Amino acid sequence: MPCGEYFTDYESRMGLVRWRTQKIALALGLPIPFIAPFLLGGGTVTLLTQAYIFAIAVLGLNVILGYAGEIVLAQGAFMAIGAYSTSRLLAVGAGLFPALAVGGLISALVAVGFGLPSFRVKGFYIAISTLALQFIAEEWFFVNPQLAFIHGGTTQSVPSNVGLVGPVGALGTTIDKYLLALVLLLVFALLSLNLSRTGIGKTFRAIHENDLSASVLGVNVFKNKLLAFAIGGFMIGVAGGLFGFQIGFINAEYFTLGLTLEHYVMLLFGGLGRVWGALLGVGVVTLVQDYLNDGLNYLADLTGTNATALLPVFFGSIIIVVLAVEPKGVLAGLGKIKEYLRTWPFAY
Repeated sequence: MPCGEYFTDYESRMGLVRWRTQKIALALGLPIPFIAPFLLGGGTVTLLTQAYIFAIAVLGLNVILGYAGEIVLAQGAFMAIGAYSTSRLLAVGAGLFPALAVGGLISALVAVGFGLPSFRVKGFYIAISTLALQFIAEEWFFVNPQLAFIHGGTTQSVPSNVGLVGPVGALGTTIDKYLLALVLLLVFALLSLNLSRTGIGKTFRAIHENDLSASVLGVNVFKNKLLAFAIGGFMIGVAGGLFGFQIGFINAEYFTLGLTLEHYVMLLFGGLGRVWGALLGVGVVTLVQDYLNDGLNYLADLTGTNATALLPVFFGSIIIVVLAVEPKGVLAGLGKIKEYLRTWPFAY
């Protein structure tokens, strides 16, 4: 607790923003991302928009994996379901918000369906169930022209100018997409932070730590696992719809197992089960990946080799180093440094 600050009621003690320094930082820092698109170039704004969208997807993964402890290997499939569902609804003029909501709901229903094996199995076995969904979506469903009457076609153009609800509130510029992604990220981040403090979030944590002990204490483990799949699947589906709207078209090649592994890198790097860790991981990995792509493309032009193939090697090395040095992620490591500096040079 900062010196000179204390709580006189439980409401203040349990607040999301408790300390004076946090309130000052929030007041000074919150306007920055809203002002940034008017000061930055178009390429940077597009990159930040993608980072915000991926952050929503990683927050959904964090609910399933970080909170409830269920290993999911269908991140790309969930995003694809949300993207294709949103695209089809936008094509008939439903509006962006209804399309994103329906896309998220369909993704949540599919996530619950493939989470049903958690009634009998857990751990890596439930991961195989979700991996099956990834292969079905990536290798068969969305690339099958005979099923185009369902998904609308493997490659689709997403309308660039749409209304928020029907024709009302039209948006389509780069800044519009940036601000929309930022607002939705703030909403889902706030929901994730509050979820971890509710009874549902604490139940998820109990299941994560030891589902057998949670069951003995009266927790309906199966129901809460499915609830975690539904919440996380909804967030990931919304992120998929936003991603398709941002880039203007969708293809099954965008939602491969590689995207799932990329989001795992972001979550593990920042810190599993931590909202701020997920956001930190997405921000750092996205920026590093962008700079590495530029550098490797330049190297490829000089040497005539496929230097970009080294990118997965780099991120694989990051995972190994982070798990070896600080398994709880960079955010936990920064917390340890903060505590060390707070007590230095004394040990008490």
